[in-house]
Amino acid sequence: MPRGTVALEPLVAAMTAFVDPWRIPDLAPTGLQVRGAAADVPVIVRRVALAVSATGEAIRAAAAWEADLLLTHHGMFWGTTRPGYDPATDPARPYDLARVDLLRASGLSLASYHLPLDAHAEVGNNVEVARRLGLRVVASDLGGWPGTTAPLGIRAEPPAPLSAAGLGERARAVFDAEPVVVSGKPEGIERIGILVGGATRQLYEAIDLGLDAYVTGEGELWSYDLALQAGITLVVVGHHRSERYGIIALGAWLDRRFGLETRFFDEPNPF
Repeated sequence: MPRGTVALEPLVAAMTAFVDPWRIPDLAPTGLQVRGAAADVPVIVRRVALAVSATGEAIRAAAAWEADLLLTHHGMFWGTTRPGYDPATDPARPYDLARVDLLRASGLSLASYHLPLDAHAEVGNNVEVARRLGLRVVASDLGGWPGTTAPLGIRAEPPAPLSAAGLGERARAVFDAEPVVVSGKPEGIERIGILVGGATRQLYEAIDLGLDAYVTGEGELWSYDLALQAGITLVVVGHHRSERYGIIALGAWLDRRFGLETRFFDEPNPF
């Protein structure tokens, strides 16, 4: 079956409208971050490389595959959307610009969707994790972004109660890695909160909601004892691994909508 092509700007506009980022303020620019050609040169997209993060490794893999667009969850230019941002004092700036040069040398554009992709009801990281864990999403009301009413996380339920060990086994299969499981509630797990990435502090909110378990990407020293004290099972799977599935689902949407060829490149990030 012939694959489709689409101009870069209409493609990014359609993705941005679908992801609907205006609900949630983000820490970096949303949508197109780097154009792989000069402004007066048309960019036609036929191949879209997918990756969790816009790393040098992902850029080189996308270029070797001859992609036209690299689509990621974590892009570049973090903190630039905050008031008072000063590039002269940003230690990451030289490394961002080096990756911009690498992108442009390959004629590769970069688009990224961060927090809105975590929270998306159809292709979001959280709902994708729930589906793969065999859970049914029952609410999207966990982990609201400060200053807004937009929640990032979800609550989900299994068809039948799980044990902490059973939830850990499912996580091991889904994320292809050994999760950290703190069995604060060893049995009878029915109400599960999911908020991927670096969302350790939302463990407090999961406790306040009376959840039996909380699945996230990162843990901190204090979260171990807190989970045991509060009687909640904490499952930590790694930031990178927790956020692979949303970008894959967004790539599948691009294929359905535009017939574009997509391929996921999984950087071996242990964190």
